[in-house]
Amino acid sequence: MAATSTMGRADERTGTALKPTEKTAVFLLGLCALLNIYSTQPLLTELAATFRVPVDRAAWTISATTLGVAVVAPFAGSASDYLGRKRVMLVAIGASAVATAACAAAWNFEALLALRFLQGMLIPFVFAVAVAHIAEEHTGATAVAANALYVSGTAFGGFCGRFLSGAATARYGWRASFVVLAVVLLVVLATTAAWLAPDRRFRRARSPLAGVRGIGGHLRNPRLLGTCVIGAAILFLQVGSFTFAGLHLQAPPFGLTTVQIGAVFAVFLVAVVVTPLAGTLINRLGRLGTFVLASAVSLAGLGLTLVPTTWTVIAGLAASCTGVFCGQSCATGYAAESGGTARSGAVGLYLTSYYLGGSLGAVAPAPLFAAAGWSACAGLLAAVIGISVAVAFAVWRKGVRE
Repeated sequence: MAATSTMGRADERTGTALKPTEKTAVFLLGLCALLNIYSTQPLLTELAATFRVPVDRAAWTISATTLGVAVVAPFAGSASDYLGRKRVMLVAIGASAVATAACAAAWNFEALLALRFLQGMLIPFVFAVAVAHIAEEHTGATAVAANALYVSGTAFGGFCGRFLSGAATARYGWRASFVVLAVVLLVVLATTAAWLAPDRRFRRARSPLAGVRGIGGHLRNPRLLGTCVIGAAILFLQVGSFTFAGLHLQAPPFGLTTVQIGAVFAVFLVAVVVTPLAGTLINRLGRLGTFVLASAVSLAGLGLTLVPTTWTVIAGLAASCTGVFCGQSCATGYAAESGGTARSGAVGLYLTSYYLGGSLGAVAPAPLFAAAGWSACAGLLAAVIGISVAVAFAVWRKGVRE
């Protein structure tokens, strides 16, 4: 802990401590990373009705985006290794705004899926690069705090994407939801351009493929691979719980409307407040201890969702969500550190598994939900939590303290 504090003070002496404006930029980068991915969760019934597809097929509007992330993630960091971190993120945010606005003009379900896939392909150029940028520019306690702030931003982005989509859809129709999110991305673009510090410690790779070549070494790193499994489990839990608990809340005896479902995602605001504290816990308890505690909170939250009242389900989702984002702080920080000089490739590999887990989380529980309802889904998600904890014990037992 003393060493951590020393490193944190060293960061401040060398001028790498986060300024208030840079903190805002890091937080908004996190918001941008999750703004689009789950924005269709409160719209599934409307999309199913518009395009005349089953609700479980409408859930592919989530999986298409996460699959896009998974496909591109290993290569996004390599592009930034050659072109520079900030430049790549700015281009990606601008392109994401265009792709998001284009979703509003989707003429059939297949076109919407294609555009959602395109949105996903652009996200790693923000997510993976931002995590690599933080690990590159900061060390010790400063890096932990910056990473926790970034993950807190992703929690806020998860809330904004869902809430704004639900509210815009209820008033103007689902197409308006994509226009609103495109405007948010333009605001993030302007703020990031103005306030995110330039790449101070960036060292350009010799070729655009240099980072890709490092992936082979990452595939021989058992701790990183275990962290990838943990990441997949984390997003499986998050996507599965909010997708199917949302459908659960729209059905009797709850009967929540689309805008009310969008408001349920305000529980992400709890994670926005709590997640920055994960940095302190990691410094005190280590990654493994913090992750076990976070997983216990998520498991307790799932149990609470089984009580058949609206408020207990919402409270349970809040607890589950908070545990997920605290666990995410543990995993993303380790993925970035474990990559050494090829950290962007390590983060990309982590994101691929992370979003593959999310893709499965949007569709794998569907048969259980159709056959036995939310309680069966909750049982599956609890099992996934158990698996992630077991893997964490295997790969983080000699864990790294910051």
